[in-house]
Amino acid sequence: MLSHEDNETLVRIGQGTAMGNVMRRFWMPALLESELAENDGTPVRIRLLGEELVAFRDSQGQIGLLDEHCPHRGSSLALGVNANCGLRCLFHGWKFDVTGQCTDTPAEPEGATLAKAMRVKAYPTRVAGGMIWTYMGPREAEPPFPHFPWFDMPPGHCEAFKVIYECNYAQAIEGAIDSAHAGVLHRESPWGQEAKYPHERDLQPKLEFEYTNYGLRYCAVRKDGDQGHARITQVPLPFWTFIPPDGGNSPAFRRNRILINAFVPRDDESTWHIQFFYDETHPIDRAHRLDEAGTHHDANFFKLVGNKQWYNQDREMMRTTNMSGITGIAAQDHAVSETMGKIADRTKEHLGRSDMAVVAWRRLMLKAARDLAATGSLPQADQAMIDWHKVTAETFVFSMKEQSWKDVMPLPEELHPAISTAA
Repeated sequence: MLSHEDNETLVRIGQGTAMGNVMRRFWMPALLESELAENDGTPVRIRLLGEELVAFRDSQGQIGLLDEHCPHRGSSLALGVNANCGLRCLFHGWKFDVTGQCTDTPAEPEGATLAKAMRVKAYPTRVAGGMIWTYMGPREAEPPFPHFPWFDMPPGHCEAFKVIYECNYAQAIEGAIDSAHAGVLHRESPWGQEAKYPHERDLQPKLEFEYTNYGLRYCAVRKDGDQGHARITQVPLPFWTFIPPDGGNSPAFRRNRILINAFVPRDDESTWHIQFFYDETHPIDRAHRLDEAGTHHDANFFKLVGNKQWYNQDREMMRTTNMSGITGIAAQDHAVSETMGKIADRTKEHLGRSDMAVVAWRRLMLKAARDLAATGSLPQADQAMIDWHKVTAETFVFSMKEQSWKDVMPLPEELHPAISTAA
């Protein structure tokens, strides 16, 4: 369990908080590129790290991400006119470009210089992997933009998805780095019936983790006959999980695909669950993935359609089809994390050995917050220095008598941390 003080440090991400300062040192995916498909199209409101923002694509295709509220009287710029390389407030016509500079104040007297002095807060943006990214930290500390492997996929081989997790980001991440739950929550047969997969047959995986210079990686090793079945998950700071492919004898479209999760805090009580699916060998079937994950959502607000109906849980399905009675792997994860409450009280939990990776991640995040507060720097935020092709999530079978998982997939020397533990 965590103390109340450490739990507050972990979960609070608003401006000026210790963890909010950590989050703001990283480039983060903010919204789907498809949400701003047209020049001079409809602006998009977005809540990110507790801030109310508006995104727009101007006449030249440049993307602005501004404070939603006009600095004149506070009206929403999302109501405004997007035209002629700027967003014009509907109230008095003040106009702002993608840098946040006011370029026109039509209600002011001729010759007035007010516009030159007016700016609205603006954040830099980049486009990659089907997402629009932003950096919300101090300008003097802005790191180079990282280059992730899924940016280089052929057309159709990478798809980006987005839904809202209706709870704090830490609950969502802790669900994703908890390999032990996979054989229960995601079990594809009713409890008590014959299990289909290795992770369902062995409910007591051997868990080990390693700290790295980007965060941590951990491995869940399960017995599969006389061999070991290993799954390595990568957990880069501050909100990423790289989930390994299914491998083995799974269907071809699932064998090599890799899932990347980004659990970007929307505010203290909700999270943007952003997923990248990519596969060098097969195009990604977007419609199938929505069915498989159970992440069908309303068109405008990205909320799962099943949440209001108690995740559409079907008790008959629990008896005949799967363990949870809930359709979709992601929907199952949302159900268990969101029903902890908007912010879980970690002073009341009782952890076991299966929670090893969760504990390691908490220690890492709390250490990052303390280090940033003490030194003003955060080395993990310079993600452009990392060769992300070497940060691999893997599934493989090996001889447990002759090898360890680290023998099969050793951590490259350049990815070792400067220190061996996160105190």
